[in-house]
Amino acid sequence: MSAKRNLFGISIDAIRMPEAVASLRSWINDDSGECRYVVTPNVDHTVLLQENEDLVKSYQEAHMILADGHPIVWASRLLRQPLPERVAGSELVPAMFDSFNTKGNLRVFLLGAMPGVGAIAAANMKKQWPNVETVGVYSPPMGFEKDPEENNFILGRIALCRPDVVIVGLGAPKQEIWVNRHYKQMNAKAALCVGATIDFLAGEQKRAPVWMQKGGVEWLHRMCSQPKRLVKRYAKDAWIFPQLVWRQMMGRQASY
Repeated sequence: MSAKRNLFGISIDAIRMPEAVASLRSWINDDSGECRYVVTPNVDHTVLLQENEDLVKSYQEAHMILADGHPIVWASRLLRQPLPERVAGSELVPAMFDSFNTKGNLRVFLLGAMPGVGAIAAANMKKQWPNVETVGVYSPPMGFEKDPEENNFILGRIALCRPDVVIVGLGAPKQEIWVNRHYKQMNAKAALCVGATIDFLAGEQKRAPVWMQKGGVEWLHRMCSQPKRLVKRYAKDAWIFPQLVWRQMMGRQASY
């Protein structure tokens, strides 16, 4: 079991990328029939967790929680609960694919993104990772999470395809809440809640330049790419997140 860091009401795994990939491989090699799932909190998640009980439950039951965001890592060090590094979902998926490309085979189901994007992602994956087989692709309709019939249809498709891993790109907090509600019925070894990763694999969205990723300003690249959707969200996060850090810092000092 990995060490945990308790930050902003989240128990985050204090591990690096190779350890995260090793854990995923162990899940995939486990024949217990249990589906385990991963969530990857960033600043926006920590803000949403303060007001969304369903998201809190999804985090409480998650089997691995990885810090997807440099501000989370920086705050962890300030609060003396240091995380070793950022483990972004968009980087975890290719790292997992790389590990199977050198040893073993992996069956993947892509759930999410706009219609047609998953098929493009699957074609790109086949070229780059020959040992990774995309056994299913599905883009659910708007509002699907409220439709029991549609949810049963999705679970049926997954069961029919028998993937090792379901890559879930439905956006937060929808993807985390949906997986939490259905993972016990999911016929897969693992489910990864990883946001725009399917879009990245398809080339529909571009990652920020490496210097922006390493400098912790990838959020700026995303905001400039989608200003109508993200400016208001990031403004809210920039206001609330420092308050969460300050609150935990004061609570820690008061406990001395």
